[in-house]
Amino acid sequence: MDENTAIKNLKIVKRVLDKYKVPFALIYGTALGAYRNKGFIPHDNDIDIGITEHIDFKTKKDIGWILYGLGFKPAEIGFNVFGRFEQAEPGYNGDEKTGIIVCEKEGMELSIFFFYEDDCKTHGKEMTCIPKLGAVKLMSIPSKFFKKLDTIKFYGDTYSIPGPIEEYLEFTYKDWKDPLGRDRGQTYFEMHPEHLEEIKDVINKNETCILKKYEKT
Repeated sequence: MDENTAIKNLKIVKRVLDKYKVPFALIYGTALGAYRNKGFIPHDNDIDIGITEHIDFKTKKDIGWILYGLGFKPAEIGFNVFGRFEQAEPGYNGDEKTGIIVCEKEGMELSIFFFYEDDCKTHGKEMTCIPKLGAVKLMSIPSKFFKKLDTIKFYGDTYSIPGPIEEYLEFTYKDWKDPLGRDRGQTYFEMHPEHLEEIKDVINKNETCILKKYEKT
């Protein structure tokens, strides 16, 4: 990871979201790095942001296109849509309820998850992200971690993070204090293996596919 590039990209995204008065939180590896490492995780290459409040569709599209105009181009990622992989589009992918902006700039990826609240037999309520219309569920986080957010100072700015943060990190990573442990958040179907039969795609039953790798196989 180029730390300076990551800092610059995060500050750009913060300015855009603040302009639209969209509250957001650092999640997954970005939250882990901010709390444990006091910075970005050196071997990580993406920034993860979660939005749980309802944002109107036009605002989501506007945010996506502004970021695109600032040089954030679509990441080479495809999503499982009715059993086929569809490549991520420029800007916002999704509908009125949920979606994602997944892009990259100067070698750093950015994922902005627009969650909606869903019922879950295991976790009660959880925040879930479906990346494109017709796609399978991609990620989910128990809603309780967004009821009262923690805050953290990160590269000179104050950000929200799930709370209580250590409980969230324990849930997400188990061995979060170990820098050699897993630092990738689990996908929806990794968290809910009982629903795995719902996936009917063509590549290893994944929710997403890195197109660069797929094209080489």
